[in-house]
Amino acid sequence: MVAALYVSGVRRAWRVAGRGRVVSRRELACGLAGLVALAVALSPSVDQRTDHSLTAHMTQHVVLMVVVGPLLALGAVVPALVWSLPRRVRGRGLSVWRQVRASHRGAGWTRWGLGSAAAQAAVMWVWHAPVLYRAAHANELVHGFEHIMFVASSTVFWWAVSSRAAGRFGAVLVLFVGALPGTALGAAMLLAPHAWYAPYPSLADQQLAGVVMWSCTGLAYVVASAALFAAWLAGQERLHPGLVAGSVR
Repeated sequence: MVAALYVSGVRRAWRVAGRGRVVSRRELACGLAGLVALAVALSPSVDQRTDHSLTAHMTQHVVLMVVVGPLLALGAVVPALVWSLPRRVRGRGLSVWRQVRASHRGAGWTRWGLGSAAAQAAVMWVWHAPVLYRAAHANELVHGFEHIMFVASSTVFWWAVSSRAAGRFGAVLVLFVGALPGTALGAAMLLAPHAWYAPYPSLADQQLAGVVMWSCTGLAYVVASAALFAAWLAGQERLHPGLVAGSVR
């Protein structure tokens, strides 16, 4: 349903504003890739595996946070979904979206960056608390809500750090801060002396799950930081030719 609404919104925006406007072809490719990754991560075969393996469950969470979230953020999923709305409410939705984008410029970006990093960390740690983890494991509605929060908080975070309004160097710092909660959670699971979750009594399984959380999330943030830092250096070189190369020498 989400994929159908997304494609419908893109088609309508292109019909009104012109092909490649509102949502570019690159953004469309990213958005569709994110929806495919979401479908795979939540597919019945993967979900059945997560019922018996904490490592598989943690891999699913990692995919939602560092694959699906970034791709949806780069895929301009919000404006596309707004364009899929009926005409009588679409105008109001677009007005709200413009206000959100305006609040992201200038000093507002700092609030968005740090606020979304804090929200993502809170979602990650709260849902991995044993009591809520057991509740999500036992109830499909709670489990679904957990996944929605993972994807939503991750998408907002990656939108904040990848937006053109974000300062590249500042975004690298926010990414560094944003990587710490996942690294700490993975390390805590790896070093814990006993299993945290009753449905997964194997300590070895929990330790491997901790390695997945620690290594995969850390790698994703390192790659994103390197890409943003390279973009920042390239921008500095365009503004001040020879400055970056001279400082390296």
